[in-house]
Amino acid sequence: MDTNRKKERRTYGVRLMEWQALIPAGYGVVKVHFKGGSYSGYGQTPATFTTDNAALQRLIEDSSYFDSGKIFRMR
Repeated sequence: MDTNRKKERRTYGVRLMEWQALIPAGYGVVKVHFKGGSYSGYGQTPATFTTDNAALQRLIEDSSYFDSGKIFRMR
């Protein structure tokens, strides 16, 4: 295992003000809390969730929410 490898930080968004996604994982679910979204006269700011955990990134990107576009990758 390479301990010098830098973790990639990814930010995901949803077009809501706040949302707690319940993503199935094995026999349970993982709660992913998106927050910080807003609406104004100038437009919309998506709620976001940021992680550098590779397992969680894979879980999010393999979910039906990501496939349908409800969760999208921002940066």
